[in-house]
Amino acid sequence: MTDGPPTNLQPLDDVEEPAWRDLARFFVLAPRYLDDDLQRGANISLSTYSALTHLSEAPDQVLRVTELANRVYLSGSRTTRLVDALAADGLVIKRRSAGDARGVEVILTAKGLERLQRAYPVHLGSVRARVLDHVPRSTLPDLAEAMRAIAKALG
Repeated sequence: MTDGPPTNLQPLDDVEEPAWRDLARFFVLAPRYLDDDLQRGANISLSTYSALTHLSEAPDQVLRVTELANRVYLSGSRTTRLVDALAADGLVIKRRSAGDARGVEVILTAKGLERLQRAYPVHLGSVRARVLDHVPRSTLPDLAEAMRAIAKALG
C-alpha cells in the first residue's frame, strides 16, 4: 500500500469506471443484506456471526481480542463491545491471557457454537442467493484471485 495517491493520476477508463462503481456498491450493499438476512432468519448480526465463526475455527476456539478484531475487521473498541455483548449472552467467555496479563482472550462456549451452527444455514443461503448465485462458476477462480489481490494490497 502506498503512502498516498500518486501525483500523476489518470481518470478511470471505460472499463475501470463501471467496475469500480459496481465494486463500491457491492461493498456497501452486500454486508447490509447479509446482516439483514441473518437478523431476520437467525436473530444474529453479521458481526456476531463472523466473530463466532472465527472463534470456532481458532485453535482451542480461543482468540485474543486484538486478533479477533483483526479477523472480523472491526476496531478494537467495537470488538470489545461486541465481545462484552457475546459474554453477557453466554456465547463466549472472557479471561485474562495467561501469558500476558494485559491481554484478554475470548473463548467460544458450547452455547456460542450451537448458536453459530443454527445460524449457518441462514448465512449460507444468504451468501448463495445474494452473491454466488449471480456469478458464473467458471469465473469464481478469477473473482477470488482479484479479491485476494485487493485484500492483500489493502493490508
